[in-house]
Amino acid sequence: MLFISNIMLVFNNILLELNNLNIIFMKKSYLILLVSAIVLAATIVWLLNAEIAYGFQSLTQYGIILILIGFGLYLGFSRLKSVKRGEPVEDELSRKILQRASSLSFYISLYIWLAVMYCSDKTKMESDTLIATGILGMAIVFCASWIVFKIRGMKDV
Repeated sequence: MLFISNIMLVFNNILLELNNLNIIFMKKSYLILLVSAIVLAATIVWLLNAEIAYGFQSLTQYGIILILIGFGLYLGFSRLKSVKRGEPVEDELSRKILQRASSLSFYISLYIWLAVMYCSDKTKMESDTLIATGILGMAIVFCASWIVFKIRGMKDV
């Protein structure tokens, strides 16, 4: 219990430091980093308290969570570098890439949920595992579509 209270004390100190900053974009960048750190801490606590299973399903989930944490850290640090260089954090191109990636990932996630509903009848997996798999699938599809649009660029539509 003392371990959890120490973690909460550290997070409270981080939140107090974030509230003292005056730059709005810096707060957004730190917020992305804070959420990534909280997800990483929660994953570590989950791994320490749960039974360690090295099956394909659990290793896949751990890998996906690490990929998402890495994506969040990359996004947060790239925004911090942009602010420190004096560049705008969100310009028209980055907003358009974010909009196109989110619309494509939403469209693909509809098919993911159809597959999850189909698998719920055919497999003996628990419903919470299926829902967690669907949510992780949505996050991975968004990351992949964002990376594709970031690398390929935007075509005139």
